[in-house]
Amino acid sequence: MTNSTPTNHPRVKLGRINGDDLYSVILDMTIPYKAVLQERLTRLNAFTSSNSLESATKLINEAGVACTEKDVDKVLFGSKGMIPSTQASLAGNNTNRPKNYSGKLTRRDGSPFFFSEDGRQYVRGVIVDGHYPYKEAKHLFTEIRNCIEQNLNLPRYIRHEITEFDETVDRDAFNNPR
Repeated sequence: MTNSTPTNHPRVKLGRINGDDLYSVILDMTIPYKAVLQERLTRLNAFTSSNSLESATKLINEAGVACTEKDVDKVLFGSKGMIPSTQASLAGNNTNRPKNYSGKLTRRDGSPFFFSEDGRQYVRGVIVDGHYPYKEAKHLFTEIRNCIEQNLNLPRYIRHEITEFDETVDRDAFNNPR
């Protein structure tokens, strides 16, 4: 008798086989995206309620990012800011997406992989161990955002497109290879 229930892998290890060590992470694929958003919003709200804009800016400056209160205000509360974007995502109406956003992904049963409508292959989930690069800071606002994410240890949910030198290893709920 065959099991008709899909076997979706709870974790996947993602790394590189070409030796560049650009990333090596374990993704938990069981944590719902909305739970990650809620945790991020909780931590951001705690930070903003316990720090004035002046003290938040001072902390960010001390972390090595030279910025003004106006810059920090825009990153946290502006129309594309961290808090409004997270709230909009939780409500299901966030239109602030990167240009390279892959759109809807469909899971392939019995595997850790998802596919975009144009056939590109992805893994996605919450980083629970390892290292994965933050968005490259090409301007001040990304630098401030990365600083806040790192220093508040905000949970990171990633959608990673599988490329030529990627290696994935399916893991069970206890992090053992399958």
